[in-house]
Amino acid sequence: GLSIFESVEFYDTRRGIWEETTPMLSKRCRLGVAALHGKIYAIGGYDGSSFLKSVEVFDPHTNKWSFVAPMNVTRSRVAVVSNMDRLWAIGGYYVIKNLSTMARYDPEKNEWEFAAAMSSHEGGVGVGVL
Repeated sequence: GLSIFESVEFYDTRRGIWEETTPMLSKRCRLGVAALHGKIYAIGGYDGSSFLKSVEVFDPHTNKWSFVAPMNVTRSRVAVVSNMDRLWAIGGYYVIKNLSTMARYDPEKNEWEFAAAMSSHEGGVGVGVL
């Protein structure tokens, strides 16, 4: 619907139930999510009035969210995957256009940099690592 939340739920596979955990620092929808080095990253999205380039990371050991370096551009409906010790943000949507760019995040340096662009503009794509 029209509601945008900061709430987060996780599925406990041992107990077979969903549980709420610490809410994100920002409300967001249409975000990308990926896990890297045992942490969960919430990337970009839309907060109901603005497209976001902010990124937050959840550490399950401390049960806390914190901000890391923002992306170079805002992205909603962004495909995100972890590979080669990096996060990859692929495509997405910005205001009125799909993006063909791809960016990678280095958690050791806490910085984003542009990588190769796709040959066409895509938004709402899926991505996986094989």
